[in-house]
Amino acid sequence: MATRLLMKSVKYWAASILAVVWLAALGATGVQAQGKSSGAKIRLATPSASLSYLPIYVALQKGFFARRGLDIEVIQMAAGLVAPALLNRAIDYTTIPSGPATAGARGAPLKVICFTSVKLQHVLVARPEIPAVSDLAGKRIGAGSFGTLPAYEVRVLIDKYRLGANTIIVPLNSTNDRMIATQRGTIDATVVPVPSDLKAEEMGLKRLLQMGSILPIPQAGFATSEEKSRPPARKSSNSSRRRSKESTTRRTQREGTIEIIAKWMKLNPVQAAKAYDSVRDTFSKTCVPTEEQAKAYIAMLSSTASLKGDVAAGSIFDFSLAAEAARELAQKK
Repeated sequence: MATRLLMKSVKYWAASILAVVWLAALGATGVQAQGKSSGAKIRLATPSASLSYLPIYVALQKGFFARRGLDIEVIQMAAGLVAPALLNRAIDYTTIPSGPATAGARGAPLKVICFTSVKLQHVLVARPEIPAVSDLAGKRIGAGSFGTLPAYEVRVLIDKYRLGANTIIVPLNSTNDRMIATQRGTIDATVVPVPSDLKAEEMGLKRLLQMGSILPIPQAGFATSEEKSRPPARKSSNSSRRRSKESTTRRTQREGTIEIIAKWMKLNPVQAAKAYDSVRDTFSKTCVPTEEQAKAYIAMLSSTASLKGDVAAGSIFDFSLAAEAARELAQKK
């Protein structure tokens, strides 16, 4: 019974994410559901605060999951602990897909079931005297250590812009350390996540490039065990009929979302609005990546996790629930 409830919850979660993505002025249809609690606690592992899973965070803050009868326990967890926690059933879902995807590629029964953000929310910032990306040839670019996403981004950047072998990657794991090093001239540029780019500008640094414009890599979504990724057997269409009777509203939620960002990220209203506008186009309306985005994610994973050979998409992805939820919401429009 509990497994059936959890599996059913995944589908509701996918629908909820889609609705919140659209609600927050990303083209959303909000579904207000009246439901009784199932009594099942859903344990969700998240990283530290990141706008990459903003739709999920907004859904939690607005009580969207609670209105569908889901009791969500949010657990902050380091990325490296997520896959073992899923396998040991210490958690049910996570918004950190990289660890489970890597484990899935190596044969573990884990799957990424949707992506909320399908473009990187990282920005290349540089010292003010550097006018363009091409001027970084032969310079020092700060990134995380080998195997991290920022380090991969910088390697792709060097190749794409032909910055040459003399361009040096300086490993600095902390975003703040990289920004301070850039300000002091120890390095010439670095990659930072939104909204850290706003702080970088306050420090006198210059925005050079939105990394998502050259790297179509999905960033955050839901990952879970294979048993929870499979859709439950349908006994009837009563559930769909009930959902079709739910009242649906369409209204702009920009200001409300900006207020949530400001409080969550400790920003003032102007900064929060800038952060919102910077990331709003990175979210998916279907939670399912395009073929190009899926391939880019696999390429990144293969590089950062040192995976050997070709990685089959089916070994790490199962978007059947997200696709079904998208179809049902589309029918209500």
